[in-house]
Amino acid sequence: MKARSLHRPPDPLSPYITTRWDGDKTIYTHRNFCYEEYPIFRVFDRNYFNKHKLPNFITYDENKLVDTQILNNLIEKLLTEIHQKKKRYSHFIVLQHKNFNRKKKCGLIVLKFKDYPFVVKLFIETPKTFINPYCKGFEPRFFFVMAGGVNRHISGLTRIKNLELLNQKISHNKNWHGRVKTPRKWFWLPKNNKLLHITGKNIGNKKELATMLPGTYAIIADAINFDEEIKISHKKRNKIIMQLCNDLELIIDPHSNNFIFKYDEKKNNFYIVIIDTEHFPTIVGLKDKKKFRDHYSWYLYLTKKCFHATFLFTKKQRLALQTAPHYYALK
Repeated sequence: MKARSLHRPPDPLSPYITTRWDGDKTIYTHRNFCYEEYPIFRVFDRNYFNKHKLPNFITYDENKLVDTQILNNLIEKLLTEIHQKKKRYSHFIVLQHKNFNRKKKCGLIVLKFKDYPFVVKLFIETPKTFINPYCKGFEPRFFFVMAGGVNRHISGLTRIKNLELLNQKISHNKNWHGRVKTPRKWFWLPKNNKLLHITGKNIGNKKELATMLPGTYAIIADAINFDEEIKISHKKRNKIIMQLCNDLELIIDPHSNNFIFKYDEKKNNFYIVIIDTEHFPTIVGLKDKKKFRDHYSWYLYLTKKCFHATFLFTKKQRLALQTAPHYYALK
C-alpha cells in the first residue's frame, strides 16, 4: 500500500493533510493520493452535531426516565479508564473493539452500559493517529484507500444524519413503511474536549481546505434486545436484507449482522430493526448509484473495488476522482 520508494522526492502536487490540536503548534503531515475533499472536509456539520447532542433527560423501557448527567459521569469515568489502558471497565461491557488500539488509545470502541439499556460508540483520535490508517485494525486500512482517506472517526459523524435520511426513505416506501424500525441516537462530547484542526492541500482542485473535528466524541443509542430475534433461513434473510438495502439506495451496510428480525403479534408478521446506520457509501467510497442482486455480488464488487483502489489506480485516475460527481454525498 506504500509502494513509493523512500528515496524518491515527494511529488509537490500530491494531496496531503496536516493535523494539530486547535491552539497547538505541533503539526503532523501525511501525503497520499487517496485523499479527497468530501469525506474529510464536508462530512462534519458543527451546527447539526450540536443540535443532536444528548438531551438532559431520556426515557427508556417505556415509562422510565434517566438524568443524562448520570450517563455523562459514567462515560467520563470510562474515558479515564481508557487512558489508563485498562482492558475492563467499571460500568460498561465491551461489545466490539476490532477497530480500537488500546495502547495508542485511538479508534472506535463499542460498549454497553451495565445498568442502562444504551450502547456507547466511542470515537477517539489525536493529530498523530488521525493520519495513521494502519494502527486501528484491518478494515480501516482498506476503507482509507477505497473512500478518499476516510476513517471510522469521520464515518461515525454520518450515523445520525443518515439515520434521519433512512427513516425518511422508509416512511415514503410502501413496501417497508411500518416494517422497519431504528434505534434513537444522540451525539455526546466530553467536558474537556479538544478539537482536531485539519488542513488539506492539493485536494479537489482547491488551494487549501480546512476543518475542525472533535478529538473525542460518542454516539449513544438504544440497546437492541437480541433475545427476541426470530429464526429465518439464511438464504431468505439475506434476500430480504438486500432487497431492503436496494430499495433504500444502499445508504446502509447490507451486512447481515446489522439487522434483527422480530415478530409483530398485532400484524402477524415480522419486522426488521436496523442497528448500524453508518452511511455506507461514505465508508466504502461509493459514488455512483448501484444495486446488487445478492450478497455474493455485493462482496465481489467491494473486493474488486478495494483491489483496484489499492494496486491499480494511476496518479491521473486518483486526481480525477477528487472532482468526480458524488451521487450519495450527504447534504
